[in-house]
Amino acid sequence: MIKKESVIKDERYYKAYLENRTISRRGLFRGLLKSARQQPLPLSSVTAIRPPGAIAESAFTQTCTGCEACMHVCGEHLIVMVNQKPELDFSTQYCSRCLACTTACQSGALSPSAHPITAHPGVKNICQNTYIYCNTCADYCDKQALLWRPHQPPTLALALCDGCGECAFRCPARALEMQLTSPQMAD
Repeated sequence: MIKKESVIKDERYYKAYLENRTISRRGLFRGLLKSARQQPLPLSSVTAIRPPGAIAESAFTQTCTGCEACMHVCGEHLIVMVNQKPELDFSTQYCSRCLACTTACQSGALSPSAHPITAHPGVKNICQNTYIYCNTCADYCDKQALLWRPHQPPTLALALCDGCGECAFRCPARALEMQLTSPQMAD
């Protein structure tokens, strides 16, 4: 009979075994975060309305340095910094399309040749035109992108809209709200 050496399996043996066979919580999260950082930002997670002339979101987040130059030259005070990147806040004003932000941008994240603003108005609340005559939004739309019809909310001709937000700002019922234009809608 062949005798096997008996190994005493005590606490030290199991501790050494488990240290070589397991991943710590910190190591697990580091691995997960490392792989997440290497993945490009999915389009569905893009929720920020960038300033006029913003290049594609993936390039924008890499190119923008967060210098705040665009924010300081914005006469309407529409540009706010969120996570060190500029976004448009349409809650108090609309964009006059002066494009001062694109000329102030030294990093190339804002380009005058890109689409002005990647946002469009959407009907979010009850439009008072359903009950009384109101075509305020259509009256203020320089591009004539809002199609007004009696007793119905306005419809948007997306190809004509430049995303300035004046219609939403002028709406007395606050029925319109600026929302991100998805890449599929822009094509």
